[in-house]
Amino acid sequence: MKSKPIFLPSDEVNFSQLKVFFSMIILFTFYSAINYNLGAATPYIQSDLNISNSRFGIIFTTFSIIYAIGMFINGFLGDRFSAKTMMIIGAVGGIISNVLFGMSGSLTLFVILWGMNAYFLSMGWAPGCTILLNWFPAQRWGLFMGIYTAFAYLGGILIYPLAGFLITNFGWRFTFWITPILLLIWIFVFVVNVQDSPEKAGMKTEWSEARNEKEQEEPGNQEEPGNQEEQEKIGLWEYWAVISHPKLNLVYLSLICSQIVRYGLLNWIIKILITPIALGGYGMGLVTATTIATSIHFGGAFFAITMGYISDKTFRGTRWQVIFLGSIMSGIALIGLSLCGTNLGSMSGGPLLIGAMLFLAGGGVQGVQSPLLNLPGDIMGRRLGGTGNGIACGWSYVGASLTGVALGALFDSYGYMSGLFCLALVSIIGGLVIIPVKR
Repeated sequence: MKSKPIFLPSDEVNFSQLKVFFSMIILFTFYSAINYNLGAATPYIQSDLNISNSRFGIIFTTFSIIYAIGMFINGFLGDRFSAKTMMIIGAVGGIISNVLFGMSGSLTLFVILWGMNAYFLSMGWAPGCTILLNWFPAQRWGLFMGIYTAFAYLGGILIYPLAGFLITNFGWRFTFWITPILLLIWIFVFVVNVQDSPEKAGMKTEWSEARNEKEQEEPGNQEEPGNQEEQEKIGLWEYWAVISHPKLNLVYLSLICSQIVRYGLLNWIIKILITPIALGGYGMGLVTATTIATSIHFGGAFFAITMGYISDKTFRGTRWQVIFLGSIMSGIALIGLSLCGTNLGSMSGGPLLIGAMLFLAGGGVQGVQSPLLNLPGDIMGRRLGGTGNGIACGWSYVGASLTGVALGALFDSYGYMSGLFCLALVSIIGGLVIIPVKR
């Protein structure tokens, strides 16, 4: 006799949901760790191979372009096929890419391998969002997307001190060999605990929009989960509707701005912090710099959860207000950093003040990621939410690609403080363009 399936109500959070959610987001935390390690190793690779900022920026630009391409593709594939399988493939590919990167010694190989890493890691975010949207009702998306985003930043909190220790004691290559071990271990936990949706785990949910509406109108006409899934596969015409939606285009533009600022900081901040004052940096040691740099991720984690919660509770599911406030806050903090100048690093209490400003700058621009990435689901609904999220992330990494060669050349030509000021202006623009969305 068949046992009755577990029913997940909209007004409660079940242990099964939390088990899936935390297994998935911790996997993505270790995804992030094998991306952030390059930022910590950058100045040492440059020193070993005598590579300028603009030339080394080719690696960052390649990563962002390939990651963007992967996001455009993998959000769609995660909705159409298995999000769980895609996350597993991406994790294994990222591990292999990191290990090979640590064994390489030329700019050409670095570019190729980090591009491979980018595509594999692009299999993490949007499929993970698909799992989240399937396992939680719409009224909880803001909070849980905020926690998901926060755990992505936790990867940076973990990797910066670990990378600083490994580089100082063993050399930069070890940060590409040791950190993937964490991801490898967690793959097994993820495989055991996660299914793509409650239906695939043999459960029923209160919030399945299409099926619940049909059941209310035709109670005797309930579809089997497998048949329902076949009917809900995403077509190419729907993909075009998501990519060309007028309000989503403003979301994409705001995300482009936020990612320019976010990756401008993540890619270069440790290089800026350890560069001698005479050369336009803050003149810190590596351990101090990696510790200060974690404030970006602490700020991101704090504001990701806070802004997601506020958008759900205070603004009743509208997101544009917190996006505007976070972007402006980040811009003001970066203006403060650039105007205070390089001597701030040598002043009494200067490193703490830099850390506080980076907390606000990084926190603001990373905190808006959560509400921005909720908007495709808010506008297009659960069924197209993963596709919209993947497209949004794809456009955002088009913006991030500008923080490689272009921002590196800007630093080489005009200095680090001028570059920080430009990032501030971009952040403010990102806050202004979201206002007409009113969602």
